[in-house]
Amino acid sequence: MSLINESDYENNSFSFFGPVGMAFYEDGMVLENTFTIKIAISVILGIYMIVSVIGNVCTLVVIAQDRTMRTPTNCYLANLAITDLLTALFIPLDVYIIFVPDFYPLGEVGCRMHYVLWDVLSNCSLLIITAFTIERYIIVMKPFFRQKLTLNSRVFKIVGVIWLLSLSFCIPDVFYIDLLERKEYVFCYFSLTKIVSIVVAIEVFVFFLIPMTTILIMYIKIMIKLKTVQKKLRGSPVVGKQNRDKAAKMIAAVAASFFLSWTPYCIFRIMTVFPKFKYEDYYNVWKIINYLCYNGYMSTAANPILYSLMSRKFRQAFKDLLKTPRVLSRNSITQKTTSTHDSIV
Repeated sequence: MSLINESDYENNSFSFFGPVGMAFYEDGMVLENTFTIKIAISVILGIYMIVSVIGNVCTLVVIAQDRTMRTPTNCYLANLAITDLLTALFIPLDVYIIFVPDFYPLGEVGCRMHYVLWDVLSNCSLLIITAFTIERYIIVMKPFFRQKLTLNSRVFKIVGVIWLLSLSFCIPDVFYIDLLERKEYVFCYFSLTKIVSIVVAIEVFVFFLIPMTTILIMYIKIMIKLKTVQKKLRGSPVVGKQNRDKAAKMIAAVAASFFLSWTPYCIFRIMTVFPKFKYEDYYNVWKIINYLCYNGYMSTAANPILYSLMSRKFRQAFKDLLKTPRVLSRNSITQKTTSTHDSIV
């Protein structure tokens, strides 16, 4: 734990709600946000948490109960549901910090674990979304590769690499995170050294810019292909055309959700890397970006809807969860006669 005074504030020290110096007036008084803003953000976060917990728990239960749902596609969804569910569980702590920003409650160990787990889960979630979208793209654009994508072992290896990569980038967190104490105030914060700034810049590139660019390019290419083969699609079965249209709409929704959820957090990281964005000069910008960073939780609520509920088989399985055990058992027997490969269309 560090005990500091006002002269120790630097532009490279950041708490969960922005630069540490933003927490004080020049005379040392804590800055207060309006109660209305706090309530509004808390309500939104509460909705995100409820939707996320329900959606992701249902996804995991469905996959665990029905063996026919344990496909390579659903392996991605299960891992995504785990990361999103664990991420959503941070919301109560963030709501507490919104109302009591000047006293971090979990101590030094909790401070370090909070930062590390958040980074690992968010990075892992973004890479899983990217890997899953790439596979959907391949199935739509190059259906003759479909058979090669049905091996669970291949998906396990990809997911394992994703978790390992996410953990690797979070190793520096342990060294530059600390608990700051100033009189009665306690902050969980991190300081950006030159080395850490480079790591953060690379992390922005690997976990946001590359995934976002990849998803956008895939969506554009799919839309171009759909337009170029429009005449052929008119003569093809209606179901096939509908499947392609739904796949295109899903990827468009994925791109939009990805952009809205994680762009503010990406901007925040970029601002921390460039020292010219001092909080004294850009106070209102810092404040707005910090509030928008909570949009990252929107992704945890949107993902089950985008990936699970857009599947006919998942929708039916979710409905079965609400039925009596007797009806559920009969439906499970019927489902075993269907295809074991679940396409998100």
